[in-house]
Amino acid sequence: MQVFDQHIYDIVEKGLQGNGLTEEETLALYRVEASSKEAAYIRWAGQELSMQAANGTAEIHAQIGLNSTICPMNCKFCSFASCNTVRKGKYELPKEDVLEYAKIYMEEGANLLLMLTTASYSFNKLVDMVGSVREVIPADMPLLVNTADMNLAQCKELKAAGANGAYHAVRMREGVDTDIPVENRMQTFANMREAGLSLSTCVEPVGPENTPEELTEATMRCISTNPVSAGVGKRITVPGTLLEDRGMLTDIVNANMVAVYRLATGRDLRLNCSANTVMTAAAGANLAWAEVGTNPRDTVERTEHGGRGGNIKQLRKMFAASDWKVLEGPSTGWML
Repeated sequence: MQVFDQHIYDIVEKGLQGNGLTEEETLALYRVEASSKEAAYIRWAGQELSMQAANGTAEIHAQIGLNSTICPMNCKFCSFASCNTVRKGKYELPKEDVLEYAKIYMEEGANLLLMLTTASYSFNKLVDMVGSVREVIPADMPLLVNTADMNLAQCKELKAAGANGAYHAVRMREGVDTDIPVENRMQTFANMREAGLSLSTCVEPVGPENTPEELTEATMRCISTNPVSAGVGKRITVPGTLLEDRGMLTDIVNANMVAVYRLATGRDLRLNCSANTVMTAAAGANLAWAEVGTNPRDTVERTEHGGRGGNIKQLRKMFAASDWKVLEGPSTGWML
């Protein structure tokens, strides 16, 4: 009979206290085999701590992809990248469609709204879109962007237009699997903070090739940015991309990582992502994304039309299947 590893047990018990873990303790948990007894305990503990942190409440954030214009940043996992052969030409959602999507999401009960663009999208157009969307959503509804690296003036301009924050991340193997220096990402974090924009981030996109050491480094970096939401997201294999042959994590491996992140970051982080399956939602992930429009993990122009974009109704069912209740009303903690 397999004997339970006492060292892992002790680390998990410390994590359950809600004060976070050291780098060495986090690495030890990332090294645990996904099918082991210890991994099952880690997943239980991740869910237990997340339930405490969020009072059993999950959230569904809504993303609108604004364009799929070829992007020069060459993220090898992304369908928008110019180094891949997935997309051609220039495509942008008309403003009237974006506003209609925003209204629908409000009616369906989204807790937060985010607009995603490639690095090719006009920044002035993004500022205009933020202002226009802000006019059709409630004043207390958080509005975020996911766009290219930003200087301080741009961050302040987005804030003035009505944005509350941004999703921004140092991707796995940034500068190797992308053409973006890590320093650029870190400077954007600093610019956002100075401008009063909240941060949503993640350890992503994780693939089978990423080591426990890489995951630990990325986790410690995410924690150091004091985000409103964070977690671990697996890479979605997109046909035709340069990383297609590396494969994709199983749901159980991704669930282990989600739980480790929760234990590493402690109880203060209310929102732990990514709840893309019942398995991850039952291991401590209480944040999921509904998606419409363009999507870097998809190959169609509107991900809700035969693509992979999940909708709010589906995500509510997923959370219910893993014993979460979904927040009613706007997400809190974003209005700096």
